[in-house]
Amino acid sequence: MKFSSRIYNILVFCLLINVPVLAQKFDSFVGIRFGAVLPMGEFASHEYGYGGYALLGKSFGGEAAWFITPKIGFGVDACMNSCEFASGYYAQDIYEANIQDYNKVTYISGPYRIKTFMGGAYYKMAFSPKFHTSFKLMGGLYIARSPDQMYRIEAKFLNLNSYGWKYGATDKNFSFLAGASFEYKLYNEVSLLIQADFSYTRASFTFITSSTTGYTDLLKMPIFRLQPGVNIHF
Repeated sequence: MKFSSRIYNILVFCLLINVPVLAQKFDSFVGIRFGAVLPMGEFASHEYGYGGYALLGKSFGGEAAWFITPKIGFGVDACMNSCEFASGYYAQDIYEANIQDYNKVTYISGPYRIKTFMGGAYYKMAFSPKFHTSFKLMGGLYIARSPDQMYRIEAKFLNLNSYGWKYGATDKNFSFLAGASFEYKLYNEVSLLIQADFSYTRASFTFITSSTTGYTDLLKMPIFRLQPGVNIHF
């Protein structure tokens, strides 16, 4: 048993030594991306009482992959995304839903913030020494935070005006990410690319309204990212 354990440890050690060599041989990379994030489905919907009212946002991230064959690799992806909240549309919908009671609704909101930390597998297809495409399928942590918000309501009767604020809530879930990139090598070590990624989670935001009460909002949050970027190969 001890002998088998030693053999196993030796094999793992040899693999750890050889992975960097294989990665260098098969053109691994590290890179940065900056681009747009498009909320989809329920997350982007402006249907009052249902949608998340998220708008087109921005994303920034980094990625690294180690290829163990010319086509197969493993890597990690980390990205920060933010999507503004359509506060004007939301305030108008609140007013229209309560038009008999309200004169005016004012709503101020921060953005949704989403962080993803993923790991998974890559598959690369080369069309020429300069141009190739790669596909990835990943899983990992999806951290979503709802916006911080303030509102003011002017009522029609008895001067029952009201105002308040709503602090954002955070939810963490396991999620998946699927993506594809198209890459062109400027030099042996530097390339430009355009990357498209899709990820999804169902967030559960819990808000505390007092010391004894609260409520939970469930929101499906699919997002599509389109990011130009730069890779450094090694």
